[in-house]
Amino acid sequence: MRHLHHRAVGTLCFLALWTPPFALAAVLPGMGQIAGTVSAAPSSAGATVYALNAKKNVGYMVYVVSGRFRATNVFPGEYEVTLRKPGLLAPVAKVTVEAGKTALTDFAAKAVAVEPDYVGGMTYPGAKIEPYDVIYPPGPGRDILERTCMGCHTIQVFPFNVVRTYPTGRTPKDRNGWAITVDRMHKSPAFGMTGKASYFDPALLTAADRDVLVDYLAANFPADAPPRVVRKEEGGDPPLDEHALEKAMIVEYRFPNTPQMPERFTQQIDFDGKGNVWVTDRGAPALVKVDPRSGKRIDYLGHGGGHGLAVDSDGTVWYSDEIVRRFDPATDLHDDYVVEGERRLGSNTQVFDSKGNLWMSLLAAGGLGLWERKSDTFSYWDVPIERSRPYGIIVDHNDKVWFAEYHNSGVASFDPQTKTFRHYPFTTAQPTNNRRPGVDSKNRIWIATWGSKGMQNGALYRVDPTSGAVMERKIGIPFANPYSVEADEFDNIWVATDNYLLRYDQKADSFTPFPLAERTDVPKVTIARGGAVWFTPRNAGQSGSYGGAAAVLYPDKDRIESFGAYFAPNSAANRLASYRGPASPKVKGVIKSYPRGAQNSATPAVATGPQVKGKTKRADAGERRLE
Repeated sequence: MRHLHHRAVGTLCFLALWTPPFALAAVLPGMGQIAGTVSAAPSSAGATVYALNAKKNVGYMVYVVSGRFRATNVFPGEYEVTLRKPGLLAPVAKVTVEAGKTALTDFAAKAVAVEPDYVGGMTYPGAKIEPYDVIYPPGPGRDILERTCMGCHTIQVFPFNVVRTYPTGRTPKDRNGWAITVDRMHKSPAFGMTGKASYFDPALLTAADRDVLVDYLAANFPADAPPRVVRKEEGGDPPLDEHALEKAMIVEYRFPNTPQMPERFTQQIDFDGKGNVWVTDRGAPALVKVDPRSGKRIDYLGHGGGHGLAVDSDGTVWYSDEIVRRFDPATDLHDDYVVEGERRLGSNTQVFDSKGNLWMSLLAAGGLGLWERKSDTFSYWDVPIERSRPYGIIVDHNDKVWFAEYHNSGVASFDPQTKTFRHYPFTTAQPTNNRRPGVDSKNRIWIATWGSKGMQNGALYRVDPTSGAVMERKIGIPFANPYSVEADEFDNIWVATDNYLLRYDQKADSFTPFPLAERTDVPKVTIARGGAVWFTPRNAGQSGSYGGAAAVLYPDKDRIESFGAYFAPNSAANRLASYRGPASPKVKGVIKSYPRGAQNSATPAVATGPQVKGKTKRADAGERRLE
């Protein structure tokens, strides 16, 4: 028998006559539910309900569909339940959840004025909200800005004239300051790496255009300008699929800011094979282990702080900052892996292959790194593709290494057998900023454009490694900044964007958006078996004072078999599961130094995909082949 229990005081209540308008599904042992209705004029469509257990720092978000909501598999305890939708206001409800029971609460919401909103996944308090054409007056200066600077920077960086941690703010600049910045971007070596190419191709900016751009920046974004941000226009949100939302639920395991850790924000997630989730907290800095079955968390302070991490089969954790480190939680020791005389070979992302070796993208250095388990040695290759700059890195089902080319409008592969690179351009837009690729069960590579002309052309791309054929699908959300792409075990393609997770169904050729619980960007998704999509709401913490969090979207909350996080058997993100060789050496808390010098001093040949010549033709329905 299912139980109905604990209707919140102060909400609309007709308990004697009330019958549940929805099925109350079975829950995991020891867990409960929260359910209810929303009455609102003119409509509750698009609303969400968020239930927070402040004692456990666990929150549940569900979507209101047809005036109803239900969160399932909720930890017992006290909850504050909030209705969220611009234009609606309702009192916060308090409920007590007991194991095996359902806490009921209804919201009677009133209409309130809708405040103007702005685009993007970052918060900008106190900024004036204006239309794009007001902040960026049309003309030659804007055209130049869109094709150069907006390949890498969000549209809010320029008008939000506030000193704040990049990428949510910047230093105020006069004309001379803008001139120095523009010249550094297209003339100086990127990331200060001597001998490397500039951030974007100088051919995109003639001497005359350079002066037009500097004048435009100085006139529209002077040093004394008040902070402004670009307004979200009508139609800026994608249409929602209520059938999909009714089944979905997001759970957040939150790491609140404290006086000792006042600026927590999380970056990447990995699983340890025991159901636990590991997270990089860049603000603390710390590595964090979360057991999602209990909500318990351990902060390993003094470790972490960088972008990437990869959990080894023995439970040690590889992570990156300006250098690469390996951490043993059993001893609280870490080893440093360094190159003699070089502190700029830090890894942005790491991934294991089936041989137990760890591959690393070396963003600033424009290199590809390798840690070989049997010899415990580190080596690297210079990527012989201009402006390639590896960012996100994956290993496909054949152990070939793929990485996003950060400033080069393409993806690249590296064959460990032949030691050769191959460049695959996927868009003619120049330049684009690309972050994290994925691979599906058919070994096809997927990636999205984080930045592109005007930041409005965010798109998902599929690259065929054999033919180089490219399929393009527009995401349909202006200024979305799609960051990470990953395939689940059912070959759905998940795209992390500002404020949404998008599911692309290859068979239906359609996107389904899932709004997130807060304004944020999402730098990486990591998908568990059963289709659970784990992610971090990074900028909710970095610029929004939300703190850190490890979050998970369950596309079907009634099919949750366990909160433990495990990779699916066919997941390319867990090639390490195939490794059967010897264990890695013990962590000793030492610095391990290796000789400086790339493996490819005599640069190997670079095979390229089809060359971009500025035009496209359709290869078939839905595919675009670059020529």
